[in-house]
Amino acid sequence: MTAGQRDAVVLDLTHAGIPIAKEMVRLGYNVRAIDVYDTLDRSTISDLQQIFPVLSSNETFELKPAEIVVAPVHLNPEYHVLKSAKEKGNNVISHHTMVGKLVLESGRLSGSKVIELTGTKAKTSTASILADILSRSMDVVLHTSRGLEHWNDGVATIIHKGLSIAPGSILSAIGKIEETKIKPEVFIFETSIGGTGCADIGVITSLEQDYGIANNTALASDAKLQMLDNAKDGSLAVINLSAEKALQRTADKDLKVITFSDEKRPSDANKTNADVNLEIKGNRVVISTTDRTIEAIMEDGFDISAYITALCSAAAISLSMGIEKNDIIDTFRNFRGLTGRMVKGELEGRILIDNSNSGMDIRSVKRALDYASAIPSDTNNRNIVMVLGEEAEQVCEGLPPEDVSDFLLKNGKSLDRAILVGTRMLDIKYNDAYYAGSFEEGLSTALQYTSFGDIIILCVKCFR
Repeated sequence: MTAGQRDAVVLDLTHAGIPIAKEMVRLGYNVRAIDVYDTLDRSTISDLQQIFPVLSSNETFELKPAEIVVAPVHLNPEYHVLKSAKEKGNNVISHHTMVGKLVLESGRLSGSKVIELTGTKAKTSTASILADILSRSMDVVLHTSRGLEHWNDGVATIIHKGLSIAPGSILSAIGKIEETKIKPEVFIFETSIGGTGCADIGVITSLEQDYGIANNTALASDAKLQMLDNAKDGSLAVINLSAEKALQRTADKDLKVITFSDEKRPSDANKTNADVNLEIKGNRVVISTTDRTIEAIMEDGFDISAYITALCSAAAISLSMGIEKNDIIDTFRNFRGLTGRMVKGELEGRILIDNSNSGMDIRSVKRALDYASAIPSDTNNRNIVMVLGEEAEQVCEGLPPEDVSDFLLKNGKSLDRAILVGTRMLDIKYNDAYYAGSFEEGLSTALQYTSFGDIIILCVKCFR
């Protein structure tokens, strides 16, 4: 970039814009930043003002002629700075793209293989299973919505919790790893709504269940294609065969690609077209490629079908890296599911189906009910109670109340009681539903309404 192009304004300090602005300053950019949502407290703003100017959303602002505008993909295009940039011809780039530029320019990840994952579903599960597999032969650092973890020989150590998976958090994660003096051979990053371009392997787990962003002027699936648009030379793309839009983009860009198929019963066509396929046969998982078959017997205690995408994509990535099949098999055999992702447990004599996580949607709620209903019982008097809702509507796109209402109308007869969580659920009028303000209150109430042998299904969209 020329000297003039080193002037930049960073929009949105709420969604990990702060580490982006700080790193830009460190690398010599002349930065201004705008607190678009006015969420920062005075103390934070005061501290940041020592590094770069911070403006509130309603302050008068005039773009410099060559100033770059760094904005998140989900920001409303009618926001006055974006509108001004379009009118004046200023260059606008996404948080994702800037993070990739900063990482590559700084060289902070040089010497490590970088894997970045995005998608609508299965990002966290894929990344976690992959970290387990790779850690059996390499030193791995994993950053997901579950936290920042150091993996070694199939065992994870929590380094930090509280980082988001917004692209700017990659910079925060790198900083925290540098503080620990850990020098991993592999970094795995879960990234929301796109890819940064710093990866050696970029993964799109799925594009299904699309939704609008940027005040419904764009689709999340298009933003996720940044994983391909930003891909650096020589990198590999690993893509779900069902993500046709992504496959078309790779063809347009002539990228090296490996595909995987996560259908429960792959069609003959998909078996032929996908590089890696997965089938579930009872408690047996079969991964097949053109020249090999890998089989693993899975343990009970979770819904295997909920992990099809994660298991298949993690295997595809591992095979592309030349990982020994025994490391894949050992990980699969020892896998017990992830907390809050269709895991069966026990609490005070009740059977607990835990499906509460940040990526939960109404389809997985139905799968949780089906999973619970299929659990054998010695009595016909067993009750099923569901805790359903959202702890914060800001978690991704939230759990739409209309979806919850529709689910209850269609499936409520299978439940003995519904406990609805979150203020947006108060408008849903359903039988004698109980309304709770939080995940913990919902679970506590479910325990009161159940007894030994009953089933509690937890389906609350929340960060855990």
